[in-house]
Amino acid sequence: MTTVTDLRDWRERQIREWLLLLLRYAISHDAADQNAAFSFADELDSAGVWWRPRSPSFFRRTSQEVCAAIRSGATPTNAILRKHIARIDNPRLKQAFAAAVGFQMASNLQQQSTQHRTRKRAALWRGLTYQGSRVTQL
Repeated sequence: MTTVTDLRDWRERQIREWLLLLLRYAISHDAADQNAAFSFADELDSAGVWWRPRSPSFFRRTSQEVCAAIRSGATPTNAILRKHIARIDNPRLKQAFAAAVGFQMASNLQQQSTQHRTRKRAALWRGLTYQGSRVTQL
């Protein structure tokens, strides 16, 4: 059982490393960082395989798409970058990548806080009626 858990943890660390390499490229726009992300993507795609696949698999193809989207300039309507950001499980890494490509992301806590304040303000006057210059309680 621990072997399966260890393998899963190793795979998650590898994927996090790949995401960090893509973040590094998003920040630097350096060809060396892009090549590092591509190389690592190739390693992830060929993990557990004795030969390297001829066509790009998920990690290589995704790396190419994300890097091309970063090069072309990130816009909030860029579907490739939105899809990539949605795949990231780690909230801090997700926020860092979104910031690096120029997306504005409000955290869930900020959204919940704003919603809570709005509901609280709306409930402030509940149960009171307006009668001319006075407010009376029902």
